[in-house]
Amino acid sequence: MSPDTTGASEAVVSTSSPGADDARRTSLLVVDDHTIVREGLRRVLAQMDDVVVVGEAASGEEAVELVGRRRPELVLMDVRMPGIGGVGAAQRITADIPDTRVIMFTAHAEQDLLWEALDAGAQGFVLKDSESTALMAAIRQVLAGDPYVDPRLAPDFLRQLSKPRPSGVLSAREREILQMLADGLSNREVAEGLVVSVETVKTHVKHILAKLEAEHRTQAVAIGIRQSLIH
Repeated sequence: MSPDTTGASEAVVSTSSPGADDARRTSLLVVDDHTIVREGLRRVLAQMDDVVVVGEAASGEEAVELVGRRRPELVLMDVRMPGIGGVGAAQRITADIPDTRVIMFTAHAEQDLLWEALDAGAQGFVLKDSESTALMAAIRQVLAGDPYVDPRLAPDFLRQLSKPRPSGVLSAREREILQMLADGLSNREVAEGLVVSVETVKTHVKHILAKLEAEHRTQAVAIGIRQSLIH
């Protein structure tokens, strides 16, 4: 059965007026480009008497816009979506509104994606085939101030975490962007190629320069070639 992508181009905002009970509950925004997934998450979250869903978004751009307006305490967000995607949206949200915490909710279990999400500021990483109880536990753990990584990814994650991570280690997306810079593309051309905003590319470039301890793009490319990060 093909996934239901109805509503992938519009945000759905809660229309109920907040009551006294809601003021004592954690406000949460659900972000996924599949309507059926958002509906399922609402049903799961309805079991949590200390959480209230204040809105939904179907893309990364909508998530950033809604977070700016509604200031939820937590965002539960898919990774692969149209536009800037979940990682790009997390990066913008955590940079602009650091009080809002982000949990990535994804079907993709790649370690590189996990690191990329955490580097973007996400504080939780939950796989979509998890039990509802695991999702609720992740939400409570992140709200308590502790990061959460899906237990199935945790062993490899902890092994990597125990190794020293030199400042020059780039995420998969950062290596991809550095390669595009080496190929002579401008920030706008990179943004168009990756279907992200120019601001997102600028943020990635800023992180690349910091990690490689480079003063400008040309130097970053030279370092990347020397360290065999790109060709």
